[in-house]
Amino acid sequence: MRAAQLIEIPSTELQLANISEPEVGPSSVMVALEACGICGTDLHIMEGSSYRPDVPFTLGHEPVGIVTAVGPEVDDELLGRRVVPTIFLGCSECVPCRSGDERLCENGPSITGVNMQPGGFAQRMVLMARQLLEVPSNVTAQVAATLVDAGPTAHNAVRVALAERPEPAGRHLVVGAGPIGFLVAELLRHRGHHPVIIESNPNRYRLAKASGYEVASSHLELEGRFSSVIDCAGAANLVDHLLAVLIPHGIYVSVGYAPLHNFDLPLVSHRELVLRGVRSGRRSDLEEILRLVADGKITPPLFDAWPLEEINVALHSLRAGLLGGKAIVVFNN
Repeated sequence: MRAAQLIEIPSTELQLANISEPEVGPSSVMVALEACGICGTDLHIMEGSSYRPDVPFTLGHEPVGIVTAVGPEVDDELLGRRVVPTIFLGCSECVPCRSGDERLCENGPSITGVNMQPGGFAQRMVLMARQLLEVPSNVTAQVAATLVDAGPTAHNAVRVALAERPEPAGRHLVVGAGPIGFLVAELLRHRGHHPVIIESNPNRYRLAKASGYEVASSHLELEGRFSSVIDCAGAANLVDHLLAVLIPHGIYVSVGYAPLHNFDLPLVSHRELVLRGVRSGRRSDLEEILRLVADGKITPPLFDAWPLEEINVALHSLRAGLLGGKAIVVFNN
């Protein structure tokens, strides 16, 4: 089958190749890919600043496809279903895993398409049956691919932010209008809030404005303070500025992140701020984001699509900041 593989780290391109078909195990299924999202994490892995899978490796942690074969321990009712996965697989024994939070596995989770289990930049892939969620019938494969990781991440971030400052009168700042930031803003608006977005990329700025949001191109344009900052950009040079616009007891939610060389901890103490990290989301977050999109309650990110053979064009477009929405790979199997 055809796949786009990471051959060395660092690298700016993936290598298109014919590779062996994966084998279906007793508790797994074969999925024929229809689409797979491309994430900023893919770029970070390629450049050597993130996870370092053993190469050659097939990236792609936002896959959508049709179940075409099942292992002997799997219900064959899954055959023919369009599915997406929860991408974290833990040890099943530590406290987070036993509580249903495999993404926080104390022994380090396997992340599909990121570090151990091969991903969706291939015509077919094998997934564990316990990973799967069925896609609602009125959600296309392309739209589902924009939600697999960005969706649960955004839903988790909003849940965390509003748990601290739930009142509708609170002001919320979303940093970055990429797919995650856009979905964060959609979820906040769905909950009755009116978020402000910071976005310097002109393409994403225009899309956010066209969607009816108040958008600033820089933190220097902000007025007033906010009860929460949901940082989906992870620009290290902005963190102190973002903390400074929080009201006392405000919450800074780190979704995107980068190493910090300086950090204004006195401000955190003086205003009794809350700092929270977000690592993707739970299975329930993915279920809920799919339901909200299927019910027309929120709008999914716009996307641009390329066939697998042109994945390096897609990667270049994403790296160069040419896209307003999500980049996805589509398959014609």
